[in-house]
Amino acid sequence: MTEVLEARVAALEAKRFQCPKEITVDDSMRRAREHVEDLGFYSANWKWVPEPYYKWELERRAKLLGAASTQMLCKPLLLENKKVSDKPETEDPKTNPRFMLVVLQYEAELDVKKLATSIRKLRPVAERLDESQFDLRVADPSDNDRITGYEFNSVTPFGLKEQVPIILSSAIAPLG
Repeated sequence: MTEVLEARVAALEAKRFQCPKEITVDDSMRRAREHVEDLGFYSANWKWVPEPYYKWELERRAKLLGAASTQMLCKPLLLENKKVSDKPETEDPKTNPRFMLVVLQYEAELDVKKLATSIRKLRPVAERLDESQFDLRVADPSDNDRITGYEFNSVTPFGLKEQVPIILSSAIAPLG
């Protein structure tokens, strides 16, 4: 009886998520979708992409997703401030986080110096950290998996396992 119920629940969930038949809904999918719905983003459009998607040229990806241009394609990167890792007592979740998720366009290059300057400016001038307090690097895969709850190439800013600041590139907002 339990197996029958589990199969029915799985079938209903697959229908709700509009999964291809070979995909099984997992915890990460549920977490992302629940977070988006909790935020009231009911117009969100979920797209399933084939396995080789991340090997495709950006133009092909944009076409599959129905994006107006490749400028609409974004990626999140989990970054770690290695200077905070060395001195955990200096961490402040808002103005000097150890980890942060940065969302930027695929075609953009991350300017870590500019990002560090923006983070520094969150404090009043008298309390501002010195540039030497920042060494921003892409987080290790194990930290990425633990903090985001998502595997490589499937990270989203929605439904993270641990709270980290999310920084949206200023170039993305006008595309809205």
